Amino acid sequence: MRYITGLLCLLISFTLSFANSPKCVLFLYHHKIFPEEILHTYDWIILDADSPIMEVIKNKSFYLRRNSKLIGYISVGEIEKFRNYYEDIKKYAIGKNPVWDSYIADLRKEGYVNYILDVVAKRIADSGFDGFFLDTLDSYKLAVKPEEYVEFERAEVELIKNLRARYPDKLIILNRGEEILERVHNLINGVVAESLFRGLGKEREYGEVTEEERGYLLKYLSRAKSYGLPVVVIDYADPKDRKLAKELVSKIKALGFIPYVADRELSRIGHSECDLIPRRVILLYDSSVFKVRQVADVNRLIQMPLEYLGFIPEIYDVNEELPEVYPEAGYLGVVSMGISHRSVNLDRWLLKAKEEGLRLFFIEDFPFSNDEVFKSFGLKVERNRDVDPSGFRVKSFYEGAGFEVPLILRYTDRLIKPIAGKALVVAQNSLGQEHVPFALTNWGGYAVDGSLLNDEELWVYNPFEIFRMVFLKDPFPALDVTTENGRRILTAHIDGDAFFGNAEFSPNRNLGEVIRDEVIKAYGIPHTVSLIEADVAPYGLYPDRSEKLRAIAKSIFSLPNVEPASHSFSHPFTWQTDRYSEKKLQYGYNLPVKGYSFDPVREIKGSVEFINQLLEETGKKVKVFQWTGSCDPDGEEVELTYKLGIFNVNGGDTTVTEAEPFLRNISPMGVNFGPYFQVYAPIQNENVYTNLWTGPFWGYMNVIQTFKLTDKPYRLKPISIYYHFYSAQKQASLNALKRVYEYALSERTNPMFLSEFAAQVLDFRETALLKEGNGFRIKNSGHLRTLRVDRSMGYPDLRKSKGVIGFYERGNDIYVNLDGTGNYYLEFTKEKVNWFNLEETNGQVESAKRENGRIHLAIRAYVPLEVKLDTGPCNVSINGKRLPSGLQTYKGGYRAEIEAVCHY
Repeated sequence: MRYITGLLCLLISFTLSFANSPKCVLFLYHHKIFPEEILHTYDWIILDADSPIMEVIKNKSFYLRRNSKLIGYISVGEIEKFRNYYEDIKKYAIGKNPVWDSYIADLRKEGYVNYILDVVAKRIADSGFDGFFLDTLDSYKLAVKPEEYVEFERAEVELIKNLRARYPDKLIILNRGEEILERVHNLINGVVAESLFRGLGKEREYGEVTEEERGYLLKYLSRAKSYGLPVVVIDYADPKDRKLAKELVSKIKALGFIPYVADRELSRIGHSECDLIPRRVILLYDSSVFKVRQVADVNRLIQMPLEYLGFIPEIYDVNEELPEVYPEAGYLGVVSMGISHRSVNLDRWLLKAKEEGLRLFFIEDFPFSNDEVFKSFGLKVERNRDVDPSGFRVKSFYEGAGFEVPLILRYTDRLIKPIAGKALVVAQNSLGQEHVPFALTNWGGYAVDGSLLNDEELWVYNPFEIFRMVFLKDPFPALDVTTENGRRILTAHIDGDAFFGNAEFSPNRNLGEVIRDEVIKAYGIPHTVSLIEADVAPYGLYPDRSEKLRAIAKSIFSLPNVEPASHSFSHPFTWQTDRYSEKKLQYGYNLPVKGYSFDPVREIKGSVEFINQLLEETGKKVKVFQWTGSCDPDGEEVELTYKLGIFNVNGGDTTVTEAEPFLRNISPMGVNFGPYFQVYAPIQNENVYTNLWTGPFWGYMNVIQTFKLTDKPYRLKPISIYYHFYSAQKQASLNALKRVYEYALSERTNPMFLSEFAAQVLDFRETALLKEGNGFRIKNSGHLRTLRVDRSMGYPDLRKSKGVIGFYERGNDIYVNLDGTGNYYLEFTKEKVNWFNLEETNGQVESAKRENGRIHLAIRAYVPLEVKLDTGPCNVSINGKRLPSGLQTYKGGYRAEIEAVCHY
């Protein structure tokens, strides 16, 4: 947008023939962050045409179902020097706009208009944008005489007509253009006007709009509304003045317009009716300490409890540029732990996060570069004058100590005390000096010197309760990827290792055949099965067995309960070959394929293409890439899986057992690399439980302990059966595997493919959660279909809520079942409402519709279907058979059509 006469005026329109009137609109140009919740939050998002986020959205299109329309920016009336096509069009300049250091374009020139249509607009359309934002339409007034205006107006009208003819399904949005509105209102898609109450002055300072200017603008907006166009109004306010911004939103809405309050640069996410509930928590790690982020302590120890509470952890390296974080972008807090590299830049970033109102929590140490920063955080620091560690004792402590280990403080030569806040642990030395190693403050808090975590990574206090105290101001529904429709999720996936081998107890049988016949067919749940290309390809390690192995692989992939996956070309034992010496690795970098050196593209893309070619007759394609070895890919390798349109899974180290019942043995959902995410296997494979396949070979039975310990007292993981083909090598390991299946199937589970679970994990990180009216609006891609709430919030009001099909009570938790449409409204009531309630099923909802008291649900399952529901005041039938009133159970078949007619 361009400043011309002291106040900016932006005009956008939207015809009702293209879509419903938007409720919320976002303008975001020079963005450094792009939290993907906003793709579900806003109806329109206007971005710079060169926005790098478009490539990310394209890479995620295989699972992402965004709700927003993305609009690409075109400067029609001005030539911008920073564009890569500047040299091609600078010859059409007829003047200059000194405010923006750009040139005025001669729209009367056919060559210039054709360039806009043939190159600029085409590039925007090809990039995946849903429309065009035509800016600077009135800039010609800076360069020509008034008598020439009509020529430019005529050219603009023709440009819009041609743009509409070429792109009949795209949105066209205008900036200004009052003079041509009457001639193009049926071609464009809405009106936006800037600065109704507050705008920008000549020096781009924030200020009030005069009554005269407001009156003129209101007349214009009334004229725009007379054409049946919805109107969006942008006002400007200092981002720090959030109270004013919310007042402006209310004032604009009261006039019947769609409000958006922005910063002067339109570089931050502003305010609208759709303000996100902040849930993102930055986890800082130091790559000079942890060379691979998958082993960083904040990932291994801190991320999982935050995820359980419904927060979205986001890992960043302090040695790289850190993002601009603020609540409107969905950011809630920062956790720092294990930081060695300290700098003035990090100090400034932390102080800026604090000024923005984020909650900061420092664990084990403070990452500050000097003592002045302590003062800025309201902390007093003094030297411990007592050099005798034995004189250091705990004076008082908060209840709950001893969660996994007793409170034993480490001696420290630096004593800390908050000027204000709540001291949770207070210590004192023999000289009477006090030390507060654990405290909550108005900006968050800190826990150092072993007051929260000890040197063995065991928790002194319950991290779920501590993080709730630090970060959770107002309760909200937590997204949940462990449960669907009241049943614990169950997945099974197989890494391709040893597919080439034969069973010791039956030497004539290939391991793939044993797993196929005695496991996959016998236990009919969904399986995700992978191959290592070098194990089965004719040019691989076993060329004499290749034909037979490929035939066995086809027979497995052809099974209806199998989805194909790749386990790489040569099974890299580490994906970080630049960080490890091959001599230090037990098996080298990868399998010994003759003449081959590690190439990540060959490992990922090449192996996927090989398996897809093998699958041609089955009609299936690879859905998942399963990481190998240490499962330590870098960001580029993770990104490559997205570019291929497949999910990526494996990594993590969830191995909690009765012998090691500690939270340190439960991994998070995965790890992020910018906008891309590596999904960890929910629970580790049999290689770990058998001590790296050295025995006992029945050891995988101990995973049953893991299933139980990740279910109570907190349900932290789904049930995940994860193993290699070599589990069929020995009778003991095969028997153990069968015992694991039998246990899993004896539980109340909801079986699904690994790709479906991975989609839920990604949806967890991209779901928009907003406060709306008396309840919550939840919007996502429809993969994640469960919310978990504490009973203290009340019961879901099934009559008033939308997209909510029921709930299941489990202890103090209520699991809320969603219908998969991706747009939900959840409201609570103190008492249960008598209404249709689908409590649980082992199937997934394929389609849902609710209208005027009529409910229709189509459910399909991978195993014989079970449904438990309460009819409430409804007449309910399943597959045409009427059910009695009350709590009912239905079993049979694999599909169910549920019809309910409810009486208010």
